[in-house]
Amino acid sequence: MKESEIKLSLCIPTYNRPRQFRRLVNHILRQTRINEIEVVIRDDSPNETTQEIVNELLIASGIPTRYFHGEKIGLDAANIFLVENATGQFVWWFSDDEEMREGAIDHVLTLIDGDKDLKYIWANFDFGMNGNHAQPTTCKYFKSGDQAIVELGTHIGLLSTHIFHRATALQAVELANKNLMGFAFAGLVLIFHVITTKGNYYLLGTSYVLNNPTGIDEFKEIIVRNGKIENTAFDVYGIHFRQVLMLYRGKFSDKAIRKTLSINFGSLWRGMLVGWVGGWDTPKGKRMRMLKLYWSYPECWIALPLFCMPRPVVKVLYQAYKIFFAHRKFVLQDRLQVWLGK
Repeated sequence: MKESEIKLSLCIPTYNRPRQFRRLVNHILRQTRINEIEVVIRDDSPNETTQEIVNELLIASGIPTRYFHGEKIGLDAANIFLVENATGQFVWWFSDDEEMREGAIDHVLTLIDGDKDLKYIWANFDFGMNGNHAQPTTCKYFKSGDQAIVELGTHIGLLSTHIFHRATALQAVELANKNLMGFAFAGLVLIFHVITTKGNYYLLGTSYVLNNPTGIDEFKEIIVRNGKIENTAFDVYGIHFRQVLMLYRGKFSDKAIRKTLSINFGSLWRGMLVGWVGGWDTPKGKRMRMLKLYWSYPECWIALPLFCMPRPVVKVLYQAYKIFFAHRKFVLQDRLQVWLGK
């Protein structure tokens, strides 16, 4: 296939997760229009297991495949590398631990074929097998980049949701490389650039991505280093995400940026609180950084009193909160059933 004929580059960064990678490849091979795509892989694993899967499944299938094996450079750098080395009209970043449902590529290619001004697609996803959608399932165009960042909120950070016009994204590669911090959303520099340029931005409401988040026990193991908790979530979500978004101040409205950061910060501090109560996170040092960056947000003044209380007290309050809202949910459901019965 000539490079000019490739409409979609499926770009997969991977690091030493052969089981998950094999599962993803098998899902790709179940798609119908694979003759119009290429698969581009950046594999920083210390072994050749992933390359063996590439040869066994992708190369054997005849799908145009670009495979790169190098030293570990971090997720952000790998994502940027993949965009630079892809050849398709559009790029779809896809995480090696996600699942792609049947019909996904067909639907995306149909959208690309039908809209010459299309610049960006955000692909909806499920949190689990129960169909817990991240967004409503209605497909629609965003009216603006402002609407996109506000409505997507924290969900804009999930790698496998982004499908974007490659030539437009390449214009921001230099800026993205200047903001590399390991896993800290430098890839979103490309996304924000695309949705602040002229074109159409689409929300693909059908959930073609199945998100497989790290389990809580596995997460606890990941954040413990030498017997100490080293959870960098606040740095990544509270600081770095803010830094990247502020690069586009003037292209997004101040109102949209503030609303997006408010949504993101609200989710962040609640997660920190749950981790602290559960004994697998600590707010040490984060409280002052939180105050410094978010003092003008009402959410900050809700969070700070809780983080200033002794942990046993917060734990009791948290348990009471769960009981109260679980009871309210039951009462509301019960009343709804009675009303429907009438």
